[in-house]
Amino acid sequence: MVKRFLIPNKISVLGEQEILTAKAVLGLVDGLESHSYEASHFLEPLDRLQYMECALVGKSRFLFKVSYADSQKAYQVELPDLLTRKDWAVAFALIQALSTITGNPVAGLEDFSFDRYFQESVRTYLTDKKVRFTLIQGIFHPIFLSQENLESFLEADGLEQFEALVDRVQFSDAHFGTATFYQDQEQRIHGVYRLAQGVKTVLPKEPFVPASYVGQLAGKEVHWELHLVQVKGDGSKPEDYEAIAGLDYFVFLNSLSEELLHELDANQLEISPLSPEEFEKLSLVSTI
Repeated sequence: MVKRFLIPNKISVLGEQEILTAKAVLGLVDGLESHSYEASHFLEPLDRLQYMECALVGKSRFLFKVSYADSQKAYQVELPDLLTRKDWAVAFALIQALSTITGNPVAGLEDFSFDRYFQESVRTYLTDKKVRFTLIQGIFHPIFLSQENLESFLEADGLEQFEALVDRVQFSDAHFGTATFYQDQEQRIHGVYRLAQGVKTVLPKEPFVPASYVGQLAGKEVHWELHLVQVKGDGSKPEDYEAIAGLDYFVFLNSLSEELLHELDANQLEISPLSPEEFEKLSLVSTI
């Protein structure tokens, strides 16, 4: 579900008030930033941009959208399906500022309850019982939610549980591994994650194809691998990293002791830095 708020632009006897630039809109809330466009676009009136994805770094956990609806001659603020109270505070500050500068009330705010919106969003996700994971994109990292997670968010302290899980993922100090892909001589597709020696890393329990590759790899079987990477020098240059062994991804996960694994969410594991001894032991079970 999507929630949009409309703030009509000021209309006078001379017509519609000049539409604010993207920069002017961002300036209505101290520290608000756009994650959609380069700074060179900020001098454009907002109606010339499809939308801006906005956040206040240090407070926001998710991005929300701001745009100008030409047909309704109004500024539009759109919330993501799931967000924290801190995200709502940032979006609400912008909504209020736009209302003040236009002198018009906000359509959609009069009967809005953040707690009710959160629970309705959770119930919407729960309608499809066949989905194993719900993936939502945080400001820094993706978050995986299980059906059990979603059901727990309907409890009395469900919002607090959600916010704690979001913070655990978004503010982990680990490196988040991402998959790369290659095709071998037999036309098989391989998906590769990497683990560097001595680096705390987040990897999935179940590997997945990122959205940017879904179109290319739809319907194709992917063989998942984990490459162990040794770091030389100070790690500041690409040549400081050398792949020394490759393992079947699931053999790799099953080879790690439980003390090294910490669950971040329904599908992401934070792996403690491996000692040289642990790293060498893994390299000896190389399967690729």
